[in-house]
Amino acid sequence: MATAADEDPLRAHLRSIPEYSTAKVNFYYSSLPSRKDSNPTGYSSALAWWRRTLVDLTARGLLSDDKLILHVDEQLREKLRWDKAGRPTSLGVIVAELAQSSDLVPTATYLASPAPDSFSVVSLLARPFWWSLNKVWGSSGVDLGEHADENEWKKRQGEYVVPDLVEKAAAALLPRLDDLHGTALSRLYTLRTFQSKLGALCLPGVTLSERDCRVLATYLSRKGHCAFDGEVIKFAAPHSTASTSSSLSITESDRSSLTLLNSLASLTGSIDTLTTLIASERARAAQLLSEKRPTALVKATLGAKKRSEKLLDERVAQRAKVEEVVWAIERAKGDEETLSALSLGATTLRTVLSSPTLQLSNIEATTSLLDDSLVAAQEVREAVDAVGRGAAEIDEDEVERELREMVAKEEKDAEEQREREVADTLESAGKVPVEASVARMAAGSRKGEEDGTREREKVAA
Repeated sequence: MATAADEDPLRAHLRSIPEYSTAKVNFYYSSLPSRKDSNPTGYSSALAWWRRTLVDLTARGLLSDDKLILHVDEQLREKLRWDKAGRPTSLGVIVAELAQSSDLVPTATYLASPAPDSFSVVSLLARPFWWSLNKVWGSSGVDLGEHADENEWKKRQGEYVVPDLVEKAAAALLPRLDDLHGTALSRLYTLRTFQSKLGALCLPGVTLSERDCRVLATYLSRKGHCAFDGEVIKFAAPHSTASTSSSLSITESDRSSLTLLNSLASLTGSIDTLTTLIASERARAAQLLSEKRPTALVKATLGAKKRSEKLLDERVAQRAKVEEVVWAIERAKGDEETLSALSLGATTLRTVLSSPTLQLSNIEATTSLLDDSLVAAQEVREAVDAVGRGAAEIDEDEVERELREMVAKEEKDAEEQREREVADTLESAGKVPVEASVARMAAGSRKGEEDGTREREKVAA
């Protein structure tokens, strides 16, 4: 019995899907066309489940090497075989329904379409249940007769692009390109180099196949992110605008540059191989010598090593020469981009300076008008300040007169207070000796006079 570690990855993943551990899987694997009328809710549920499952299995690369393309063939039905449920009976009808709704698109149709994004409006996995039910009631062109399963299976076998996965791959890749495309040559790819350098950056945990990369490059080119002629892919420079991206074209110099880059990669691979071979021959010669093998055999091995070393030196020199040429091309392309930017800047500046607003006569008129306006504004401020100063002027004589009146009133109030105190003292004369009363009144009078004098001195000061 196979252990969990030895179990086929596809089967292990199917086992993790909840429906495969319940009786529902028998319903999903059964013949579905007859249930469309008798049980439309169940039919729509099966359609939605198969859509999610097929998209998920394709994205994980569990059905084939392709992660954006679903291969509908006998191998697919066999791969989906499950215990007592057997093979999915209505897989052809399911594919027909998904093709009818453009959730699956024949690869040839997708690559030939001028607008591949039209095949997917929203994420398949995010579509609500009512959408699936609506597709059930409104679908057409799908055989649901007595032999629907067999008939649709014969018609629907082939390769289908999953548009939703293409959009997801593009959405994951595009934000990373600016950091990878700092130079002009770094933005040039063949399908093979695209797959080797960018294929692992698109969907989590998998690397796109070369066929996937063709589909993705087609999508990106029609969205304006790159130019693609079926062989060469040329991305727009980082932070490019839509107008500059739309003018992308693949030139002969781009093809020549890619040829040089491929030669450089080939030389690097050859150097690595020769380095490994030389180390192996050196070790073999040492082993032969330690085993006391014939001297001629040892010399032959050393001779082979010497020839490999000579060839290695040649390859290293060749790579250095190609690297020098590539560097010169890179510098020239960078200069070209810089000069193009400067030319665009000069044209833009000339356009701005030709504006009537920046003509000398208009500048002089505007400056004169501004000076007049500033003078008028100054006059207004001075007038307002004058009004404010007039309102703020104070009559010092009036202030002095008001102060004297306040001091006089204060003295009068103090005198009245002393008189009341004298009256109170006289009323209680029977209890207090006359001398003491007179002394207290005299002291109070003197104190009042002294306080008044001090108050007047303060005011005068």
